[in-house]
Amino acid sequence: MKTIDDIDFVGKSVLIRCDYNVPMEDKILTDEEDDKIEFSLETIRTVLEKEARFILLTSHLGRPEGKYNEDLSIEPVRKKLEEYLGLEIKLIKNIEDIKEVKADQTIELAILENLRFWKGEEESNDLFAEKIASGFDVYINNAFSVCHRDHASLTKFPEFCLEKCAGRLLAKEVENLKIVKYNPQKPAVAIIGGAKIKTKLPVIENLAKEYDSILVGGKTANEALDKMMSFPENVFLPIDFSPKEEANARLDIGEETIKMFIDKINQAKTIVWNGPLGMFEKADCSMGTKEITRAIIENKEAFKLVGGGETIEAVNYFFNVKDFNYASMSGGAMLEFLSAKELPGLKALG
Repeated sequence: MKTIDDIDFVGKSVLIRCDYNVPMEDKILTDEEDDKIEFSLETIRTVLEKEARFILLTSHLGRPEGKYNEDLSIEPVRKKLEEYLGLEIKLIKNIEDIKEVKADQTIELAILENLRFWKGEEESNDLFAEKIASGFDVYINNAFSVCHRDHASLTKFPEFCLEKCAGRLLAKEVENLKIVKYNPQKPAVAIIGGAKIKTKLPVIENLAKEYDSILVGGKTANEALDKMMSFPENVFLPIDFSPKEEANARLDIGEETIKMFIDKINQAKTIVWNGPLGMFEKADCSMGTKEITRAIIENKEAFKLVGGGETIEAVNYFFNVKDFNYASMSGGAMLEFLSAKELPGLKALG
C-alpha cells in the first residue's frame, strides 16, 4: 500500500477522502469533536507543499439517506478548515461543477458537499463515482474509520484515478493496529466493553487465539451472560457488579472484577481497549471504567492502544487519552480489522 510519501504531486489534481463525520449543534461544530478535522490537516498540508495543482476534499456527514439536508451540510467543516489552513476553500454543491472548478487555475482547494446527499455513495454506484473521480491524477484515502464500508468514495473512486495511496492518518491507524494485531508483546491483554455482542464477538474470538487475556465488560458482557455463551479459558467475564444495591441491573463491573482485570493489566506488555465497562457518565456506575483506565495508564511498560469515540470520551472523562501510545478515532473499522476481516477501503488501495 503506497502512502503520500511515494507519490509525486507536482502539478497534479488530487482527490482526498477524509472523515469529517463530526457532531454539530445547530450547524455549529462542537469543540470536542474538532480532532477529526485537525488530524486531517497533515495530509492536506503535505500535498499542498508537494505542489499539487488542485485538491478536492470529500467526506460524508451523518445519515441524510441520499437527500439534501441543510442541517448536515459540510459548510461548517469548510469554514473550520479555512481557519486552520489560512486558505480559501471552494464549496462544490453540484457534482456537475467539479470539472469547471478543477479547471479554474485560481482555485487550489475545494470541498464537495456531503457525499451522502447522493444515493450513489452508499450504493457504491459506478456512474456516481466516475462523475466525481474521473480525471483526477491521485486518489488519497485518509478515512480509515469508514474503510469497512463498500461505499463509492472508498472502493470506486480509486478505479477512476491514475494513482492511489493512503493519507497520513490512515497510514498511522494501520501501522498501530498492525502492532496489536500481528506483533503484540506478551503478555497481551484486550479489553472489550460497550454494546453489541454481535460486532464484538468476532474480535474476542480472533484475539483470544493470540492474546493472553481478553477482559469483557459493559453490555457486551451482559449479553454474553444472558445468552450463557461459552468462551476459551483466557476470556474473562465479570464475576460481580456495581453498584451493589443494583447488582442485578449490571450497570458497572464490581470490585472483585476490577481486581481481577487490574491484575491482568499490570502484567501486560500490550493493551488494546475498545468499549467502556459500564455507564461511566453516572457517578455510581463509573468505578469500573475509571479504575481500569487508571491501571492502564499506570502501566508504563505496555504499548497501549485505545479505540472508538465513546471509549476515548470515557478516558478523557477521567484522565487524558494522550497517556496512551495511540488513540484510534475509528470504532467499527478498528473492530473489523482486529477480527481479521478484509476491509474494502484498504483492499481498494492495493
